[in-house]
Amino acid sequence: MSVNSKIKHAGKWQSFSVLSQSVLQLLYFSIMTRLLFKEDYGLMAIVNGIIGIGNIFILGGMGAALIQRKEINNKHINGALQTSILIGVLLYAGFYFTSPFIASAYNDPRLVDLVKVSSLNFLLLALSNISVNLLVKHYYFKNVALVYISSNIIGYGTGVYLALNDHGVWSLVIATLLSSFLSAIALFYLAPIKISLRIHYKEARELFGFGSGMMLLTFSNFLCNRGLNLVFGKIFVQDVLGIYERASRIKEIPSQFLARIINKVMFPVMSEIQDEKERSIKIYQFGLGLSNSIMIPTTVLLVFFSAEIVQILMGANWTEAVAPLQIMFLILTFSNSGKMTDAVIRAQGLIYKNVTRKYIFTVIIIVLSGTLGYLYGIKGAAVGIVISHFINYFMMIVLVKNVFEGSIGEYFYKPFKEGLRLGLYIGILILAYKYIFNLWGKTDVTMFIVFVVGLLAVSAGLLKVKPSVFGRYLELAILNVLKKE
Repeated sequence: MSVNSKIKHAGKWQSFSVLSQSVLQLLYFSIMTRLLFKEDYGLMAIVNGIIGIGNIFILGGMGAALIQRKEINNKHINGALQTSILIGVLLYAGFYFTSPFIASAYNDPRLVDLVKVSSLNFLLLALSNISVNLLVKHYYFKNVALVYISSNIIGYGTGVYLALNDHGVWSLVIATLLSSFLSAIALFYLAPIKISLRIHYKEARELFGFGSGMMLLTFSNFLCNRGLNLVFGKIFVQDVLGIYERASRIKEIPSQFLARIINKVMFPVMSEIQDEKERSIKIYQFGLGLSNSIMIPTTVLLVFFSAEIVQILMGANWTEAVAPLQIMFLILTFSNSGKMTDAVIRAQGLIYKNVTRKYIFTVIIIVLSGTLGYLYGIKGAAVGIVISHFINYFMMIVLVKNVFEGSIGEYFYKPFKEGLRLGLYIGILILAYKYIFNLWGKTDVTMFIVFVVGLLAVSAGLLKVKPSVFGRYLELAILNVLKKE
C-alpha cells in the first residue's frame, strides 16, 4: 500500500474514531456537568493533575519509540512491555504511599482515597500502551477505533449511573477505570504479544533513547495543560478550580478533535518516510494548511458563541465559565500547529531539539498564568495562557525553519493565509446574523443552532458548486476523501 493510500485509509478510521468519541465525550460531559457539583470537578482536577504526571512515563515513551523505530522484533516489543509494566508498578506504589502527603498539601483528606484508587489506572495503561502503538504502527486504526468507542460507551454509561445515584466524584473515577480495563483487555487480544520470560535489557535500552526524550516532551505538554490544575489548585478555591477545569476541557475539544486525526496519522507515516526530507516537508505543509483552514474559522465561531456553548454543554449554573472560555478559545489555531510540529519533529527522530523549546514555554505559561491568576482570578489565568501560546508559536516557527531550512513564508504564511480568509468570511456572517436578528448581548441557543445548521447547509452546497472557495488545502482534502480507492 502506498503512503497516500495509508494516509487515506488510516485517516478515515481515525476520523471516525475521533468523531464518535468526541460525540460520546460531549454527551458525557453535558450530562455529568449537570449531575455533579463544581467542587467535584475541582477535586478531580487535582487528581487528574497528579495522576497525569505518572501517565506521562507510561504513555509518552516506549510505545511511541516502537512506532518511530523502522525495524523492530519480538525482543524490542517485550523490552518495551517489560519497561512499561515496571514503570506502572513503581508509579502505583509511589502514588499509593504518598497519597496522604498529597492530601495534606491541598488540605483535603478526600484526596487520599481518590489518589490511591485512581492510581490503578497506571497498571491498566501499562498493559494497553504497547498493544495500541503496535496496532497504530501497522495502520490498524479500525481495531483501535472500535475498542475505544466500545469501552467508552460502557465506561461513560457506568459513570452516569453512579452519578444519578449520588456517588459524586467517585462516578468519574470508576468510569475512567472501567473504560481503561476494558480497552486494555481488548487491545491485548487484538495485538497479541509473544511473551518472553527473559529480560530484554538491550532492546529496551535501544528504545529508551527516543522514549526518554518523548517522556520529557510529554511531561512538558502535561505541565502546560492539566498540570496547571496543580498550580491553580493552590490559588483558587475548589469551586473556581472546577469552573476553570470545565472551561479548559471545552477549549481542548475542537483542537484535540483535529489533532487526533491529523497528528495520529502523520506520526507513523512521517516516521516511515523520515529519510525522505522533501516528502516530509510537503506532507507537513499540507497538514498545517489543512489544520489552519479548519481551526481559524472554528475559533471565530466559538468565540462569538461561547455563551451558547456553555449553556448547551454545562447548563445555566456555569455562566462564570463564559469569559475565560472566550479568552482561551483564541489559542486553538496556535495550539494545534504546535501539536502538529511536535509530531513532525519526533518523527524525524529530533526529539531533543524540541525539548528545549517546550520547557521554555512551560516556564512561561506556569509563571504568566499563575501570576495573572493570583492577581486577577480565573480571567487573568486565561489571559496568561493565551499570551504564553502566542510566544510558543513564534518559537515553533524558528525551530521548524532551522530543521527544514525553509522560509517563514513557505511554512507558515501560506498555510495561515487561507485559514485567515475563511475566518474572515465566518466573522462577517456572524456579525450580519447578530445584527439582523438583534442578538447582541443575548444568549439564544435556538438561534445558535439555526445559524450552525444554516452554515453547514451553505457549506455543503458550496462543496458541490464551488469547492475552491474553501481554499486549496480543504479542497484537496475533501476531493481525496471522496475519491475512490
